[in-house]
Amino acid sequence: MRIVQAPIQAGRLSLTLRREEWPLEACVTYATRQNPRRLYLFVSKVLGKHWPVRPSVMREVHQRLAAKIANLPGPLLVIGMAETATALGRGVAEEAALRAGRDDVLYVQTTRCRLSRPLAFEFDESHSHAPDHAVYLPDSALQPLFQAARSLVLVDDEISTGRTLLELAKAYLRLNPQVEQVAFASITCWLDEARQRELAIELERSLTFPALIEGEFDFTADPQFPPPALPVTVADSNAAQDAIATDPARTGVIAGRWTHPGALWERVRASERPLTVIGTGEYAYTPFRLALALEEQGCDVRYQSTTRSPILVGDAITRRWEFPDHQGDGIANYLYNLDPERLPVVIYEHPALQAAHSLAHDLGGLAFAVEEPCRAS
Repeated sequence: MRIVQAPIQAGRLSLTLRREEWPLEACVTYATRQNPRRLYLFVSKVLGKHWPVRPSVMREVHQRLAAKIANLPGPLLVIGMAETATALGRGVAEEAALRAGRDDVLYVQTTRCRLSRPLAFEFDESHSHAPDHAVYLPDSALQPLFQAARSLVLVDDEISTGRTLLELAKAYLRLNPQVEQVAFASITCWLDEARQRELAIELERSLTFPALIEGEFDFTADPQFPPPALPVTVADSNAAQDAIATDPARTGVIAGRWTHPGALWERVRASERPLTVIGTGEYAYTPFRLALALEEQGCDVRYQSTTRSPILVGDAITRRWEFPDHQGDGIANYLYNLDPERLPVVIYEHPALQAAHSLAHDLGGLAFAVEEPCRAS
């Protein structure tokens, strides 16, 4: 048992640690959200979102969590949470399939993209600045795995109350009540044993909580801290995005079959500068794998992703870029703690996004669209 006090602009986090498979200080730091509904933020140092990280470190996280769920009864459905945990969720699914040599692991991510295809279900994330999540029905060839999973694994970067994952699990169980085992997998799990039992009772099934760090926390707000206002957005909520939302993870992929897009990287490898490979929003796993391939070839590379999450500068956040979203939704996007000494390499899932978005130009970097070459290779 270890106690950690973490002061932030908005107050103080008090952490009680039960288990640290990964040292807390190497895994997590802290910041203040620009969100009056939840002022604190655990900033993961190993996720590849708000903090740049070596891709090999991310893969070790994926592998450690995958080892905890790889032998669950199949078919095994893994669902990753958008937008923060899409690379983590698919990474866990891919590594589980590779580790166990199985072909019955289906990965689907929640999404805030609007697609003109049947929904499996929707649900809300009550504390989020962007609460609506959708899960779309996979293509007919994947329906048997999706509809008949015996094990359900929900992946998020951290679990603080379990409410969001509980709602997601209930929504899926209404489609498939034959699920035998459920796992809420995360880098950090902040649920005490009583709360874990409550969630298992709600689901009426065996429920486990594989994580790298376990404990509890309390947040004490500073009464002198002025509650920040959420950013104002004017979003177009009607237009379908099928033409540009080409990442197949939104509609289901068999884990263990990701393919490299081939020779796209001559301009990157020729650079004498160290690199930061940047995923775009929900599109995070393939950019991570490209960054990992570059690292394995000897490049000095870090990986991170753009995000919708508004975070205040200060605490763990030293730099903040704000810019229009790449999908034309009218929602501000952000990039945090970008190292100015590294060459930014922004990765999109579709060429139209690359052509319309100025982020790489504004950062003085490069841009690629890679999902179509991945799927064709």
